[in-house]
Amino acid sequence: MDKIANLALSLKDELIKDRRYFHSHPETGWFTFFTTAVLAKRLSDLGYEISLGDKVVKADARLGLGSKEQCEKAIERAKKLLSPEEAKYLPYMKDGLTGLTAFIDTKRPGKFTAFRFDIDSVDVTESAEAAHRPCKEGFGSDIAGITHACGHDGHMAMGLALAKLIAKNLDDFNGKFKFIFQTAEEGTRGAVAMEAAGVLEGIEYLLGGHIGFQAETNGGIVCGTNKLLATSKFDVHITGRSAHAAGAPQEGANALLAAAQMALNMHGITRHAKGVTRINVGVLRAGEGRNVIAPNGYLACETRGEDTNLNEFMYKKCMDIVKGVSEIYGVDSKVVMTGGTSGANSDKEVTEIFYEAAKQSPFIDDDKIVKELDFGACEDFAHFMRALQDRGAKSGYMMIGTNLKAGHHNSKFDFDEECLVAGVDIYLRVAYKLNGAKK
Repeated sequence: MDKIANLALSLKDELIKDRRYFHSHPETGWFTFFTTAVLAKRLSDLGYEISLGDKVVKADARLGLGSKEQCEKAIERAKKLLSPEEAKYLPYMKDGLTGLTAFIDTKRPGKFTAFRFDIDSVDVTESAEAAHRPCKEGFGSDIAGITHACGHDGHMAMGLALAKLIAKNLDDFNGKFKFIFQTAEEGTRGAVAMEAAGVLEGIEYLLGGHIGFQAETNGGIVCGTNKLLATSKFDVHITGRSAHAAGAPQEGANALLAAAQMALNMHGITRHAKGVTRINVGVLRAGEGRNVIAPNGYLACETRGEDTNLNEFMYKKCMDIVKGVSEIYGVDSKVVMTGGTSGANSDKEVTEIFYEAAKQSPFIDDDKIVKELDFGACEDFAHFMRALQDRGAKSGYMMIGTNLKAGHHNSKFDFDEECLVAGVDIYLRVAYKLNGAKK
């Protein structure tokens, strides 16, 4: 094995320890207070310049916020878990401005390269079965209803390891590095607000990735992920008018029927000939009683498109349906955006860099290297990709192979931690390729 492989392998135990620590204490969306504070302390100790709060998140650009009570509860939980040295970072995260960036400058001319790692968990209750490894080995989620069932705990561990190896070997590099630890990836809620705060300024290359998904076995990799779908996520709140269902039905305005009609019409939207489009109404709630004309309704919806224009086509059609059905049924409707991201493709140049790194890595099997693959789903990273590509910068997204015990967002989700070393090795090879100092 070469120097890079040995550096990555030297942190294997630390990678596993960090992954399990974050797995034990999951947080969702804008409530990643504990997670952000731990990352800030660790990265600051490595010599990175840390930015937090309104320096990395534009408050009024956030989507899908929880309640003030939920936010306060999350802060109190974080305080109980953090050391005094870690807790000092909490005041910067007022009102849920979580997530951070870490910056380091070699003081030598070179590229400005950035890496993005997501940090939030999902609203899933982790399996308590004895055979489930996190439960069996004592690192299961410490809170009901929330778990790292997507691998972001592993992503954070890789991010910390990569940051450590770059900082400890800074003489090997030129230029600048930034690490973006993004909250609220789930639901595609965080990238827009971080980009609006200026976290991408000056970046020439942005690299991202994920464990699993289409890279389904240890030693595998997808070097260039394409067709990350654009998406819009929104809620529709319908206000009708209650009335006695038998005695005076003509006096009511039926929000239940309006909600049902909206759902059916949305699912009947004509698909687009220029690419993939999707629509889903995942939740429909309405009504108050058996003999009452329903005065309220609620829909949780999402559209997707192969690119931003196709997604906008689907979203506009949905808005036309909401407006038209509301008029027909005599109800009022309010649409609240809860998330959304752009569509994007990996730059060919970045795909090639990942590909060359994969061929050199002893942790990747040559017969499991996939150069390019269409994702066909959404990832909040796509907003960062598109924003940078529109400025002439480069970005790409890989997938690191791992054996999964269950699918992403499943209560029994778990991955083979060997993939963590492979991920760090690939990222580090890319760092040397883009920013390595010639000696």
